[in-house]
Amino acid sequence: MHELLIKNLSRHISLTDEEIKRLPAFFKHRRLRRKHYLLQEGDVCKADYFVIKGCLRQYEADEKGKEHVIQFALEDWWISDPYSMLTNTPSIYNIDALEDSEVLEIDARHLEEIFTAIPKMNIYWRIIMQNAFVALQRRVLFLQKPLQERYDDFLKRYAHFEERIPQHQIASYLGITRESMSRIRSGQPKK
Repeated sequence: MHELLIKNLSRHISLTDEEIKRLPAFFKHRRLRRKHYLLQEGDVCKADYFVIKGCLRQYEADEKGKEHVIQFALEDWWISDPYSMLTNTPSIYNIDALEDSEVLEIDARHLEEIFTAIPKMNIYWRIIMQNAFVALQRRVLFLQKPLQERYDDFLKRYAHFEERIPQHQIASYLGITRESMSRIRSGQPKK
């Protein structure tokens, strides 16, 4: 179950066989059924999650109950609410499973322990946090683009998502209505 994590780590750092053997002690394996929550708004996020199977989404629900998807996470992706975790404050996000899923969970205490036990993990964590920051900056610019350009960019980067994620969820991620999404997909001009 840790093979995917090890493969992900090896793209950024080189671990010895001994370090690889130590990894499982820091992670908890969790199964999540479709539509079940990993994190609910108002709860404090206690961990980071590496997806080994399935698909999750992170979203915020406004006062009218409309959902705004922030992130999807499929196999080989991390998902969490770092602000809630770092500040020990209630999250404004929900994270739930769009499919039956499995994750490797590392809580804050184990994260600190892994940094001490395997110092290279500090480097790995810095790299993925920098990548997350860059992705956030791109997302801000992405949401300012015209609808068609957003959709085209999404398909270019994440074409495989369309096979697994419902269209209304993708529309929410793109910041558009279901109707606009249908028009864009069918090639109809915007009214």
